[in-house]
Amino acid sequence: MSKRICIVTTVEITLTSFVIPAARAMKANGWDVTLACNMSEKFLTKYGKEFTCINVPMSRGSSFMDLLKMPLYFKRLFKQGQYDMVQYATPNASLYASLGAKWAGVKKRLYCQWGIRYVGFSGFQRCLFKAIEKFTCSNSTHIRPASWKNLDFAVEEGLYKREKAAAIGDGGTIGIDMKQFNVSQKTTYKKLVLEQYPQLDGKIVFCFVGRLNRDKGVFELLEAFQRLSAEREDIALLQIGDMEGELPPHLEDVRKNPSVILTGWTNEVPKYISASDVLVHPSYREGFSMVIQQAMAMEIPVVTTDIPGPSEVIEPNVSGLLAKARDVETLYNCMKWMLDHPLEREQMGKEGRKRCEEKFKRERMLRLTLEDREDILKA
Repeated sequence: MSKRICIVTTVEITLTSFVIPAARAMKANGWDVTLACNMSEKFLTKYGKEFTCINVPMSRGSSFMDLLKMPLYFKRLFKQGQYDMVQYATPNASLYASLGAKWAGVKKRLYCQWGIRYVGFSGFQRCLFKAIEKFTCSNSTHIRPASWKNLDFAVEEGLYKREKAAAIGDGGTIGIDMKQFNVSQKTTYKKLVLEQYPQLDGKIVFCFVGRLNRDKGVFELLEAFQRLSAEREDIALLQIGDMEGELPPHLEDVRKNPSVILTGWTNEVPKYISASDVLVHPSYREGFSMVIQQAMAMEIPVVTTDIPGPSEVIEPNVSGLLAKARDVETLYNCMKWMLDHPLEREQMGKEGRKRCEEKFKRERMLRLTLEDREDILKA
């Protein structure tokens, strides 16, 4: 007998980045998989023959109209589909789908808590979004945070009781495809990037991957790099991603530095990250961090922040270093240590690769995820 699951996110990029490989593993093991989000025609064309795909007219940002109509929309959808399990992730989709699934009488309602949005807020906004998060959790029968420390944080915050939740393996979602992040191609990839950006040649390259905004610690990164570049001329900063928002005036000059490169968005992360010597990921909040795992797969040591998620991906002082979140001084010290200790830096990269193969290899994470979903269904 087929096991029916509907997987809901707000937008399609979450499905392509964190869900599709797991959905394929489930389908290969007898699950009937439906995907639901705000989908483009391109997504429907690519995945429509593989899965049942439902285009949901759901906004990404705050929408009062969506708040009124989407829970009822999902209630009808789930009743019609007669799903054994509904899985949801991302704030809007999780709020609406958790409520709709509860109203529809779905017995297994799984919240993939891959980030806790309100952590980056303060004052009334933090209180409001914490209440929404707690409401989503209360509507869910099972919760899968992105990491064990995020689970501890959520329990301490009173979002849910510990027995309701667990992380997958050592943390994370679908893990890393080691064939895609093939370290044997690192030299070839680096050569291609240096041809594109010759100003990186001969430099020790710090790298950032992701959305360039305040919550990702980009302001602190630019300030720390500015201090280091005043001391040394043999360094560069490669920023892989799109800028979101405006920079503070005192950091505008940093962006004009010829050794600071902004690639814009790319789907060739293995290629561009190979040109770096150190990944710097000074995020304020994070579910786990796919980017750190990707860097480790390419034997690149990591500087990140001592927060739930990133601090669990690396092994501190073995595959990377931890700085305080929102703190330029400790970030600067970690980056400087990487510059001053080239042999240890190289060894950290090798240790990171070993850790990624052991803990975060895609095959392992997909197997553990499948076992987890089977166990939930049997419970």
